[in-house]
Amino acid sequence: MEEKKRYNLGVLIGGVHTYFPKEHIKGISEAASELDVNVCFFLGTRTKDFFEDVLGSKQKNSYDYQFNTIHDYSLIGGLDGLIINYGTLGIQLREVDPNEFARKYNGITTVFLTEVVDVPNCHSLICDNKGGIAMVISHLVEEHHLSRILFMAGPEHNTDAIERKEAYLETMKKYGLPVTQGMIAQGDYSEFVDKQVERLLDSNPDAQAIVFANDEMAFAGYRVCEKRGLVVGKDIMITGFDDCERASGMEPPLTTIQQDGELMGKMAVYDLVNRLDGKDPGKEAVSRRVPVSFVKRESCGCVSEDVSKKETPMGLGAQVHRLNKTIAGMKLELISFQRKSWFIPVLARDLNDCMDDEQAFLKEIMEKMRELHTRCTHLFLLDEPIVYDGKRKWTCPYNLHLAASYENGRIITKAAYERPLVMKENGICDLMEDEERHQFMVFLLFSGEKQYGLLACDIDQEDFPFFYVISLQIGLSLHYLEISKAEAVRRLEMSRDMEEIKEKNRVLGIISEYDELTGLLNLRGFMEHTKRVCQAGNGQRAYMIYGDLDHLKEINDTWGHPVGDQVIKTVVNIIGKSIRPDDLLARVGGEEFGVLLTDIDTERAKALAERIRENVERLTGDNPEYAIPQKVTISIGAVVTQENALNPNEIYRLADNALYEAKETGRNKVVVKEAEILINRKDDE
Repeated sequence: MEEKKRYNLGVLIGGVHTYFPKEHIKGISEAASELDVNVCFFLGTRTKDFFEDVLGSKQKNSYDYQFNTIHDYSLIGGLDGLIINYGTLGIQLREVDPNEFARKYNGITTVFLTEVVDVPNCHSLICDNKGGIAMVISHLVEEHHLSRILFMAGPEHNTDAIERKEAYLETMKKYGLPVTQGMIAQGDYSEFVDKQVERLLDSNPDAQAIVFANDEMAFAGYRVCEKRGLVVGKDIMITGFDDCERASGMEPPLTTIQQDGELMGKMAVYDLVNRLDGKDPGKEAVSRRVPVSFVKRESCGCVSEDVSKKETPMGLGAQVHRLNKTIAGMKLELISFQRKSWFIPVLARDLNDCMDDEQAFLKEIMEKMRELHTRCTHLFLLDEPIVYDGKRKWTCPYNLHLAASYENGRIITKAAYERPLVMKENGICDLMEDEERHQFMVFLLFSGEKQYGLLACDIDQEDFPFFYVISLQIGLSLHYLEISKAEAVRRLEMSRDMEEIKEKNRVLGIISEYDELTGLLNLRGFMEHTKRVCQAGNGQRAYMIYGDLDHLKEINDTWGHPVGDQVIKTVVNIIGKSIRPDDLLARVGGEEFGVLLTDIDTERAKALAERIRENVERLTGDNPEYAIPQKVTISIGAVVTQENALNPNEIYRLADNALYEAKETGRNKVVVKEAEILINRKDDE
């Protein structure tokens, strides 16, 4: 008799730090063990950007969109069936139709959690959302006689959220209670919806109750009510949905709908294996509802002493036992994480010590996996990191190579040229083709916008959050390894290409000769150019025009420096149109301009200087072409040198003297002097 093949199941899921996904994972893991199947978890992320929601930053400091490329790697061969927790996979799926997403996996028998799809070979498991919300509304109306009941909805594209909102509207209509647009607010299932709650209460001062589409958002309701001096359970009633760990420990305890995430995870595995075994051969999409229970507590106005007398799924003693169990579990998780937390800086330090040797680096990662008692670990790397910024369509790479592994007590590392390629035909599931049953968690290794590969660890589900942190550190260390390798290459290139560096420095020197605001030569560039003209020794006369805007400080003080900058650029434009194409224009100071003229006689040079002055005065002010707030004038000094006999510094000094005379004798005028006259005057002084 042929031995039955052990199935390889993949799970696409996110939010392993949060309550409900953890319950799904727990149920999936337990059922996989019971049915003796391999399971491979591909970790995505939650939808919210922590930095924006918690810290109020508008800068995107997280890379959720990268984490959510992980589900494409599940297509790299070997999976017999797939479980997709669509609602936890993250931001990139918000605008994606679930049916469109499901079609990617049409060749794989698939079970969707928390989402209904209508695609062949895809089946859905979803909780009784409408029944749960209907129970809450009916309780508030029938038991507490409330009529002003508000609703905080979940994400608009999420199936659970859509159904819960529809149930609210339908149940309110059933009781003949009016619902206006202002009675419903849009949340996102996160705890950070305080602003939405504030607006909801501001618009409805007579509100008697708020029904939240999940527990996390209800916690924000508690905060807002406390801030407003409203006592939950007396002044206003609050209900949730999920019955997460914190619900029964709130003050007062939260009335909510209990859905069994662990049961849903188990049902997904059993449904999937049944279909793989041919017990349910149908290809048409099937949707199953997981029942929910109504948990009455004090936040809806029920009195705690009467809890055991009411029709609740659990008596008071059972609820206390559950709460104590939850608290004990959270304490154990915290203690376990604290005991391991020292490991992160040690890992970072030891990997940093191996930056000069890639093989030693890979070996150190595997050594650390052995210290953490993973059953086995495999590290896959891309030939080159992939840059993905979330703006371009993601294409799953097919150049993934097995770089290192730890298995059966042995550590193996491979040089780049000998790493086996992970092909679609065999895929990651080749790792699980042995006598042992495996439970892999696959982490995407990235840093910033660069993806480096995957880390697959065979670990228990309670270790998933900790290894998630481990994967972040390894991704960061791979980034530093890349930098280290690049630095080594750069040092080699520097030793070989000194001439190239010199050329770059020369270019930088040229750049340093230009003014940032106008793009003209600055004083340094102008003087260097003037020097070259003077050194040419062609017997020509040189004419230097030196202009200074009149009263620019007043413009800056009146209109501000941005306007002053616009005036400077406007004057540059005017001067540029006033001179010849071959004449050299420069900004030699804050409001000072230099023009160097060659191949021109004295009279034409004087006329050109006067034309500059007239055009500046005529074209500034109300001229629509330039649009500056007031008329501007310019004072100009010009000097003529005899056969380029003077050096650039002397010419510049003499032009400045001429400009000084123009300003002292009334401004908005041109003063032209021969160099010899200015020199003689200075000698006389």
